[in-house]
Amino acid sequence: MTRRVRTWLLLVLLVVVVNLPLVHSTWTSSRVDGAGIDVTAQVTRHEVRDGGHWVEFTLPERVDPDRRTWSAELDEPAYDEAVAAGEVGVRVLEDEPSAYRVDGAVAGHGVLVVTLSVDALLLVALLLLWRFRGRVGPLRTELRAVALGDVVRCPPGAVFDRIAGEDYLIQGEVVELEPGTMVLDVGDRRVVVLLDGHANPVGYQQPARVRARVIGSSGRG
Repeated sequence: MTRRVRTWLLLVLLVVVVNLPLVHSTWTSSRVDGAGIDVTAQVTRHEVRDGGHWVEFTLPERVDPDRRTWSAELDEPAYDEAVAAGEVGVRVLEDEPSAYRVDGAVAGHGVLVVTLSVDALLLVALLLLWRFRGRVGPLRTELRAVALGDVVRCPPGAVFDRIAGEDYLIQGEVVELEPGTMVLDVGDRRVVVLLDGHANPVGYQQPARVRARVIGSSGRG
């Protein structure tokens, strides 16, 4: 697997991980709307903190046999009503008490804002990776070589083996392709191969192998 493929896979994995909480929250909310039941929960504690009106409550035993304590931030009128009545309306999944929505709850947008912000950064990274594909990476040596025979297709993998003198068997992914020239990514280096009239049936981003004579090198960032 090439460095570029690993980078793409990492970015895709980050996109999945970043968006998973939002997707799960949206899915759970949809389930509560469609399959939830309406119950009356007992308010066990209430307080105003950080400018928010919070209540803690327990669900009926038939929904939550363990009678765990749950919490929600309410708008001020709903908070005052819940405190005065000592109870609050809740829509909850009967078989999953952790999935609930409290009447008068304040909609939280923190997860959405954070997710969209990180998605925007990842999108920029993906665009940069696409824009500079084949040209990104740590400082590496770039070699120049002249083909001694036709280029052939081969299995994926990097090879840079000396045959004799400055003649090498070179194998890697084609990261740049122009008439008469191709560039192979050989892991820790890139090799610019001058075809010198030899045939090249291998396309862009495909593995290729060629016997070539190295004629020079230069630093590359």
